[in-house]
Amino acid sequence: MVDDKEVVRKALTDAGVKPLPGRFLDFLDPWGNRIEIVGYENIQFTKAPHVLRGMGFADLAKSAEAVKELADKDMAP
Repeated sequence: MVDDKEVVRKALTDAGVKPLPGRFLDFLDPWGNRIEIVGYENIQFTKAPHVLRGMGFADLAKSAEAVKELADKDMAP
């Protein structure tokens, strides 16, 4: 999970790492493990506001789609 997936995409490209085909940002590590990079705004779990502040991520927010998925499960932040 990252706060800016496009920054990671660029760093991987700059390092010569080729993403796997598809709509996700996946790649294989040197041992063949598949790694998926997910932006925080698109995941369903959330951290408490004080935890985000402590991590220096107070400005991170969920996408409307992620909030809806959480609300559908009665887990909206």
